[in-house]
Amino acid sequence: MKRLALVTTVLLLAAQAHAQLDTGAERARIAAERRKAEQLFAEEHKACYAKFAVTDCVKEAKARRREVIADLRRQEIALNDKERKQRAAERQRELEERSAAAKQEQASQQRAKAQADQKAREERAADKAAKKPESAGARQQRAAEQENRIRQREAGAAKAQQDKAQEAAAHRAEYEKRQKDAQEHRAQTQKRIAQRKKPAASDLPPPKAP
Repeated sequence: MKRLALVTTVLLLAAQAHAQLDTGAERARIAAERRKAEQLFAEEHKACYAKFAVTDCVKEAKARRREVIADLRRQEIALNDKERKQRAAERQRELEERSAAAKQEQASQQRAKAQADQKAREERAADKAAKKPESAGARQQRAAEQENRIRQREAGAAKAQQDKAQEAAAHRAEYEKRQKDAQEHRAQTQKRIAQRKKPAASDLPPPKAP
């Protein structure tokens, strides 16, 4: 049981570290996209002064920059919300881990006490039986009962360990699904930004006369 709890804790810490790296990379990407948007606006703003309709050109460049910056801000807000939820989930998992550890310790103490009580009863029964003859059938029945009790204890311990392993696997599957969803969202967002950055045919400068 203690080994299973240790494995669960290690998996939890690894998931937290991976989530922190993921959000850090996402923030770096947003910052890079914002710098690119500002750089693109500066270039477009400068190019506008080489055109006839300077004011309209500058307005369009500002509108494009606002759209990109607004989208990046929405991504940043979503990332902040995701981090808050992750921190809340981590705190909840820590509380659950501590509660589970306390319950396991209490259960372990109860099992140890029950085993000690059972051993004491068996010793008293053996001392009492030793004072009078015991039939072969009674000895066989007593041995069978003791073996059955041992099997029941072993089966209970195996089931508890299996339940913990299934729970840890479910947590891992849920975390991996969230990571996959986040990656798909980032890919779609980057695709939309890339499409917006492609200049329309009407925005291209007219060809120079020979």
